[in-house]
Amino acid sequence: MSNSGEDVSGLISRETLAGRLPVPGSARLYNGFGTLLGAAIAIGAASFNYLFGASIAYIGNTSIGIAGYVIGLMMTLAPMYLASGMLSYRHGVDPVDAAKSALGTRGSALLLLMILVTTLGWSFVLVAMTGQAAGRLQQVLFNPGGGIDNTFVALVSIFMLVLIWVLLRKGPAMIAMLTRFTSPAILIIAAVVLYLVTRDVSFSTLLHTNVDPKLAYTTDPLLQLAYGVEFGASNALTIVPFFGGMARLIHKRKHLVTPCLLGAGLIGAGFTTAVGALAAVATGSTEPAEWVVKTAGNGLGTLIVTILLLANLGTLVSFFYLAGVSVQQIRFFARMRWDMIIAILLLPGIVVAFETDWLIAHVMNWLAYNGAMFVGIAAILLTDYLLLRQQKVLPGHLFVKTSDSAYWFWGGVNWVAMGVIVLGVCSYLSLFNPMTLAVGGSFRYIGAAMPSFALCIVTYYAAMRLVIASSDKGGYRNVAQLALKKVSVGL
Repeated sequence: MSNSGEDVSGLISRETLAGRLPVPGSARLYNGFGTLLGAAIAIGAASFNYLFGASIAYIGNTSIGIAGYVIGLMMTLAPMYLASGMLSYRHGVDPVDAAKSALGTRGSALLLLMILVTTLGWSFVLVAMTGQAAGRLQQVLFNPGGGIDNTFVALVSIFMLVLIWVLLRKGPAMIAMLTRFTSPAILIIAAVVLYLVTRDVSFSTLLHTNVDPKLAYTTDPLLQLAYGVEFGASNALTIVPFFGGMARLIHKRKHLVTPCLLGAGLIGAGFTTAVGALAAVATGSTEPAEWVVKTAGNGLGTLIVTILLLANLGTLVSFFYLAGVSVQQIRFFARMRWDMIIAILLLPGIVVAFETDWLIAHVMNWLAYNGAMFVGIAAILLTDYLLLRQQKVLPGHLFVKTSDSAYWFWGGVNWVAMGVIVLGVCSYLSLFNPMTLAVGGSFRYIGAAMPSFALCIVTYYAAMRLVIASSDKGGYRNVAQLALKKVSVGL
């Protein structure tokens, strides 16, 4: 009988973690600093950081670009973690449910759309990059001077999709287990690559080696620093749709920021991007597989690239888990088994496998606008929970779908928040166009992400204070009475 009870308890715990039910403290995966650090490294240290590193190199000054990138990344990550993670951590809810208190019961659908576009977009880009890196390796080893075998690229990409489904079908517990191995592997590989590119040239010399000025984005040192800071800040803004899903699995409040700041920030994205920048200026190539083989030789290079490609699994499993939980906001998916949800999310990857060049060229263009997309949402979530609600949210009302919800606002949507999101996009793009790299006059001094973030905070706070003073919309007033109100909840 006790065995049966344990089985049922384990099943409930697994379904809670894989679904939208609030995750209680006893069921949370990340009990210690180390396990959370490993998961954060896996999210932060994906292979596309090596491509970001190449972009850093082309700023025009390698040392200034790397320094600026790390400054922008670390400066922006902390408020992003607080904005997207505090409410999810406190009540164990997924990011979309958490956002209902600020965006409205129906308005949170905007965040759902953006989460799915971002998580699946980056995931399929990473799958495509994995396939192409494997294809480049095969070409370097077996067909030097020839082209990449697209059939081989497709087969590797499909193999990765199948492997992701096998690993994730049993639920998110696989993330914690997998990242114990992939995170150290990622760091070891990055350290080996750093050794290889500095083996014949000192680290200091390489740090002060720059690309041809004719190829550089700019030769102005101040603008070079501004570009570096903005690239780091833009990368940090992409954590907004991801972090709530991780925060609901964190056991201790003291671990909410520091392990992720170190893991996803300094160690994960910061270190691997810096290595990518140094490798790009050392080899003149932006292709990780190409410069690894070029510096390590065919034998060791093949081993390094293979481990690097497999290490992407930690990032991919984390991304698809977050997408799988969020998509259950849609009733069609909420009724499905977890393994079926993951299978459906992976299906577009079959098309991706045969169109990797197109995907990387077009989807990367869209994803370049992540900073503009999330700067307003981050400002709203932080301001609403910390300043306006003073960390008092009614968790039951997050699951009320009717006008009985305290977070119904106007027809289920907080239109003030929607206006501020648009303001954030306009402000960001007026200062920095991530595709053309065109900048506004003040960009060289203040960047784009942080002034837009500050503008959205001030605007949202002032506008919502007027709303709170003149109406009962949004459940900001009479919280104690609303807590006693009987409501019908549902997933």
